[in-house]
Amino acid sequence: MSDNLRMLIGFVIIVLILILYPMILPRKPRPLPVPDTLPTPAAPAPQETVALTPQPTVQPLVPETTIVLENQLLKLALTSQGGGIKSCYLKHYQVQLVPENSTLLANTELLNLPATVTQTESAVTFIYNLPQGQLKKTWVLGKDYTLTVNFAGLSFPSTLTFDAQAGIPTTEKESKEDLANFHFYAHTEGRVSQIATASLRKKPFVNSADWVGLKSKYFFLALVNQTGKFDSVRAEPLADNRIGFSASVKTPNSANFLVYAGPIEYNRLRSFRLGFENVVSLGWLKPIALAILYILRLFYNLVRNWGWAIVLFSFLMKAIFYPLSSTQIRQMRRLQLLQPKIEELKKKYKDDPQMLNQETMRLYQIYKVNPLSGCLPLLVQMPVFFALYAVLRNFIELRGANFLLWLKDLSQPDTLFGHIPKGVPLIGGFAIGLLPILMGISFIAQNLMTSTDKRNWAMTIIFPVFITAIFLNLSSGLQLYWFVYNILSILESLIATKGGALWQKIKKSPSLGVS
Repeated sequence: MSDNLRMLIGFVIIVLILILYPMILPRKPRPLPVPDTLPTPAAPAPQETVALTPQPTVQPLVPETTIVLENQLLKLALTSQGGGIKSCYLKHYQVQLVPENSTLLANTELLNLPATVTQTESAVTFIYNLPQGQLKKTWVLGKDYTLTVNFAGLSFPSTLTFDAQAGIPTTEKESKEDLANFHFYAHTEGRVSQIATASLRKKPFVNSADWVGLKSKYFFLALVNQTGKFDSVRAEPLADNRIGFSASVKTPNSANFLVYAGPIEYNRLRSFRLGFENVVSLGWLKPIALAILYILRLFYNLVRNWGWAIVLFSFLMKAIFYPLSSTQIRQMRRLQLLQPKIEELKKKYKDDPQMLNQETMRLYQIYKVNPLSGCLPLLVQMPVFFALYAVLRNFIELRGANFLLWLKDLSQPDTLFGHIPKGVPLIGGFAIGLLPILMGISFIAQNLMTSTDKRNWAMTIIFPVFITAIFLNLSSGLQLYWFVYNILSILESLIATKGGALWQKIKKSPSLGVS
């Protein structure tokens, strides 16, 4: 009875992992209301689609000059055609944040205008001759992932529009998973609004904002108006499920903007004090996830490998949960010793299930046994499990982290043996790796040691196989954590059952009548 109940609760927990986890994270906050003062675009005809097709850069009608700026983290190519970013290469991550044959943050009012270019080591100025006079657009590259854009001159156009309708590209091998993390962000009136591609398909975003940004799984492009706000921002989905936007401002005599083009690192984004850290959307798990990341960083600084950092984290969690696991072992051993008495009750009351249940519960009370205690450690660990899952999947620190010979990316599943054919029901297309298989074997070994009824094959074999199938497509870092934790649990059980003080104490307990 108790093992069946444990199995049922275990299945419920796994279902929570699969179905309810996406609901834990706030994926789609409400978009900001559209002010009445802004013109509302006409609704598209029913046969039209709001998805945009990424357009290549307009061929210049005047000579184009490309200038390269570079620091230790970024390598940029800036074009005189609209004063936009033609290339943005992140050296450490070896990714490009500008789609091929496109530019980002060019000013549409300056397209196809001739420009004079001046350059220093970390800055470039494009000078455009307008009917009103000269307009200077200066890009200054910082020492990190930031740039500043300054406009100055005798006169400005009535409006300056930054064009990022090409969006940022996918950067990961699993482009489908990468696209699932694409969002548009806008900050206004002290609040950050996050909007997914699916929401933009229903209704494009049209509003004013202090800053706007585009996010993929691991990277973030943000444009901040440092001298006011953008009077009009429009964001729409692209045909390939990415997102593009344009942002316009009615220019004063001077205008200053900040651009961030880099990784989604929580501490780095938080240091701007602009709300960028809200891009790391973890809901109520955020404190736990950030604490886990902090601990993993400490261990990483000791061993200089994220895999071994996860191993050390498993040891730490085992130490923290030891009081619960020792209670679980004590209860399981007591249940094992009570099995003969329970079998007698089953025979005695085989025709009276109600009395059997009453006598069984009375037996548990006499010997201070809680049949649900075996599930308590698993339930308590669930917040840690969910938070660790979020850390390994979403934090760029774990991107590309390798461990041992075949684990090249701890944020991705172990694919040592390839993938299950897509035609297989439920798990078709899932990865097959050595680590989840070892984890499943460790689950079975642990169940064989702790099961109170050796005849209960459902709990001993089927449930671990089910868990293993679920873990096949989870990150190898999470598989590593659970495998090490299981091994430690097995060692703990061996010590307890093969001469440990706890087991000796239970065996000699007069209350159980064992000598």
